[in-house]
Amino acid sequence: MSAIMNFESTVYVNEQLNRLMVNTAQDLAHRSIKACAEHYKFDAEEALRFLGLENVKLARTRPVDEKPKKEKVVIARPTFPMPYNGEFNDACCFALRQNSGLYTQCQAIRKGEAHFCKQCQALADKTEGMPEYGTIQMRQATGIFEYTDPKGRKPVAYTKVMKKYKIDQEKVLEEAGKYNININTEHFVVAEVDSKRGRPSSQKEKVPKEAKGSKGRPKKAKKVLQIEGDDDDDLFASLVADANSNSGEEAVIAPKKKGKSDEAKEAERLQKEAEKEAKKLALENAKAEKEAKLALEKLEREHKKQLEDEARAAKKKAEEEEKAAKKAALELAKAEKEAKLAADKAAKEAAKSKKPAAAAAAKEPEVEEEPDVVKKIEFEGKKYLKSKKSGIIYDYTEYVKNGEQVMVGKWNESKNKIDFNNSGEESEEEYDM
Repeated sequence: MSAIMNFESTVYVNEQLNRLMVNTAQDLAHRSIKACAEHYKFDAEEALRFLGLENVKLARTRPVDEKPKKEKVVIARPTFPMPYNGEFNDACCFALRQNSGLYTQCQAIRKGEAHFCKQCQALADKTEGMPEYGTIQMRQATGIFEYTDPKGRKPVAYTKVMKKYKIDQEKVLEEAGKYNININTEHFVVAEVDSKRGRPSSQKEKVPKEAKGSKGRPKKAKKVLQIEGDDDDDLFASLVADANSNSGEEAVIAPKKKGKSDEAKEAERLQKEAEKEAKKLALENAKAEKEAKLALEKLEREHKKQLEDEARAAKKKAEEEEKAAKKAALELAKAEKEAKLAADKAAKEAAKSKKPAAAAAAKEPEVEEEPDVVKKIEFEGKKYLKSKKSGIIYDYTEYVKNGEQVMVGKWNESKNKIDFNNSGEESEEEYDM
């Protein structure tokens, strides 16, 4: 299989070749003007000045059919996922995306009256028309932190996503400010974790003895403190846990702010992770689109095969019906033919049985008479049988029908006609029937 290679039609020339082309064109124009001047008798120099051919320059312009290249539009997006804050974009797809477990609106642009983008529509078709994680309208109908998807799952706490991407509240607010996103502060509250999960211990937990101390009212646990300063306005507050043990109270101190070089490295790492997540999402969308396309092609093939099978069955049925009709027609014609032959045979046998016994008895058994050869003739529009030997005329109809030799007259050779018998019981009118 030969490969097809595409070459651009643009030709690049150097300045020396450009100058040569200009000089050649200018020289050709000068010689043409001078030749015309000699023939038509006008001043060649004045014509050259009039036409402006003394100073010819090469103009470099882009061909008319060459279209400028379209610049690729890159839509800026946050470097890490943002939580749902009650926003809704009518121009975007109505389906919810998983988005690291945050269940936010798909950012693909809808086309026309469609509710979902192409990828989300393909996924929704696999789940009876409903996206796997629900729609933005379904999430708007509930509170920000109260949504449950069609399978009973709930969005994860944003603090878990922050921990995954190793970002703090200050970084989140800074990134959200670039895209005019208002973050609900409740997203930064650490979700309570049930410490009693798992299998219960088979042994009873030992209750530590209370440490002896001074009598009186017990000391209060330290409250959560927030460190304020010029550079740390948006840092997480330091948490203090009450251990209720002999070791006393332990304070959790917020980490110090990283330097600029560390922040740059962290931003670069987060950007790489975001790009990796975007590529993963693109691969998932491409896979879903491919699966939807294959499913559609399979349905089309099955529908086409069904139509072809139905057409073949209808054609076969029509051919069988036509064949059966021809067979029935042939059998009917055969039966009619056999019935006709049987009727003719019966008629002949009946005609033979009606021959007069007297004709057989009149014959002398000792002398065998020669058979009387007759010839069929037509006289005055009626058929007769004429004996070649005696010229006796017999009734043709009676002989054919009944096999009887009924004599009606005799042939007159001189008058070339039949002399009918008028003396018998049968009249001439009866012979003419």
